[in-house]
Amino acid sequence: MSKCYPDTVPAEFASSETLADAYRRGWNHGHGLACHNVPTIGETYWTDGEGRIKCEADNIRDVHASLCYAAESNSRCYSPFEFTAAEFNEYGEGDDETEASEEVWAAFEAGTNDSISADLAEYTDEDYGVEAGEDESEDEFA
Repeated sequence: MSKCYPDTVPAEFASSETLADAYRRGWNHGHGLACHNVPTIGETYWTDGEGRIKCEADNIRDVHASLCYAAESNSRCYSPFEFTAAEFNEYGEGDDETEASEEVWAAFEAGTNDSISADLAEYTDEDYGVEAGEDESEDEFA
């Protein structure tokens, strides 16, 4: 799967070490979520978009993405994320020499989203345990 840290930082964040660091930290955060929330075919999961849903070969990627973003949101409620939030919130309004809190949060969230997307893009059917030719239409008529 993808790396814990990005090879490059987008130009909009690379000009500031603070923003580049926030982006990298977001990337690492997203990578951990994608790696630890891989669904299993046949299991039932709760997703915000679908409610209770059985994970099948044809929806496993959508379920994986839903689980990652739910875990990301949930992770913000617990320590050690509280320390990251406090640090980012201390940046204040920003000026010519410092970044605004909103810019730091934007860099972190972009890193998180980019990492989850990069991780999910690398998963193969084999990684998910999907056998060749397996799809839900075969199960409907069995």
